Amino acid sequence: MSRRGYLAGAGAVGAAALAGCAGGEDDDTLTVGFALPYTGTYAMLGESITNGFELYIDEHDGEVNGREVEFVERDTEADTNRGVDVTRELLVEYQADAIVGPVSSAVAMAMIDTVQSEANSIWFNANAGDYRVTQDGCTPYHFRTSFNDWQTSAPLAEFVYDEVADNVCLAYADYAFGVNSKDFFAEEFEDLGGEVVDEVGAPLGTDDYSSYLGQIEDSGAEAVFSFFAGDDAVNYVNQFSDFGLDEEMTQTGSGFLLSGDTLPAQGDSALGMYSLLHYADTLDTDRNQTFYDAYADAYGEGPNVYACQGYDSAQAFAAAVEETGSSDADDLIPALEGLQIDSPRGPLAFNSETHDPVHNLYVREVVEGDDGPENEVIETFEDIEGPTWGCSL
Repeated sequence: MSRRGYLAGAGAVGAAALAGCAGGEDDDTLTVGFALPYTGTYAMLGESITNGFELYIDEHDGEVNGREVEFVERDTEADTNRGVDVTRELLVEYQADAIVGPVSSAVAMAMIDTVQSEANSIWFNANAGDYRVTQDGCTPYHFRTSFNDWQTSAPLAEFVYDEVADNVCLAYADYAFGVNSKDFFAEEFEDLGGEVVDEVGAPLGTDDYSSYLGQIEDSGAEAVFSFFAGDDAVNYVNQFSDFGLDEEMTQTGSGFLLSGDTLPAQGDSALGMYSLLHYADTLDTDRNQTFYDAYADAYGEGPNVYACQGYDSAQAFAAAVEETGSSDADDLIPALEGLQIDSPRGPLAFNSETHDPVHNLYVREVVEGDDGPENEVIETFEDIEGPTWGCSL
C-alpha cells in the first residue's frame, strides 16, 4: 500500500501514532493535510487536486528542501461541520505544515476560524472561489491557489460586449456561487454599456431545463451568460442545443460551464460556445505540455483545472520552504507573498493585500479537435487581480 493510501486509511490508533512524528515534531518530515471531498458529488475534484499536488512532489523524489513529504487525506464530505472537524484534526493532531482544500466555498467559510485560531499552518485554498472567503476571512494564513468568482465571470463581460452582443440573458445555478458569478458579470457588462434583459435561475441538480430554456428564449436576448458546473453544465448545454437556442443566441459563461470534465458528455452541443477560465488543458506552452504529459503518464488521463490548482499549491509550498529553509507558517507567509510561479496556467503570483491569485484569464471557444470538442484559447487577459473586498493584510 502506498504511503498516501496508508495515511488516508489510518484509523484512530494510526492517527495517534502518526501525530507524534508529524509537522514540527520531526525536522526531517513535512506533513501536508488534504481537507477535500473524496466521496459524493465532488469526489472527482478532490481526487484531481490531490493528484496534482502529489505529482509535483513525486517529480522531486518525494522531498522538499531535502525533507520527505507525507500526506494525510481527510474527507470533508463537502459538509461544513465535517470540514471544521477535519481541519482541526489536521492542524492539531497532525501538526500539518500545510493544509490543502477544500472544494466547497461553504466549507471554506467554516474553516476560517479554525485556521486563524491555530495559526500554525499555511492554508492553500485549491478550489473554493467565493469572494467572501477573502472579504470575511482575510487571514494571512490563507493563500488561494485557485480563483475567485469575480475572476471567472466579470472579465468576460468585455469580450461579450465587444465581440458577441450588447444585450444578454443571465442563466445560472441558483446558489451562492452561481448568484455571485452572474452578479459580477452583470455589473461589469452594464458598466460597459450593455443591457441585461432577463435573469433565469435554476435549482442545483435540475434534470429538465425546458421551462428555463423557454424563459431564456422569450427574453429575446442575443447572448446568454451562464454559470453551471458538473452535471448541471452537461444537462444545461445539451438541452440548450436540443432546444435550438444555439441557433438563436450565443452561449457564453464561466469556464466551469465548458470544462475538461464536462466536454466529453456535452459533445457537439458545446461547439461554438465561449467561456472564461484561468486554465485550459490545450494551452500551447511548453510548461503546460510538460505538465499535461506527466499527469497523463501518472494517472492515465489528461489534467483538468482542479489538478492544475493542486499542482500549483505544491509548487508554492515547495518554493516557500526552499527559500526560507523553514516550514513555520509565519516564515512562509512573506516568502509566498513574493513568489512568481511558473505554472501550467501561465504566470501565477499572490496579491499581497488579499493573498488571492494574480494570473491570466483565457477566453476559450469550443472547437472540434482531433479527439472531439476542445477549448481553444482565443484571447488572453494578463495578470488579472480583481477587487480586494476590504481585505488589507
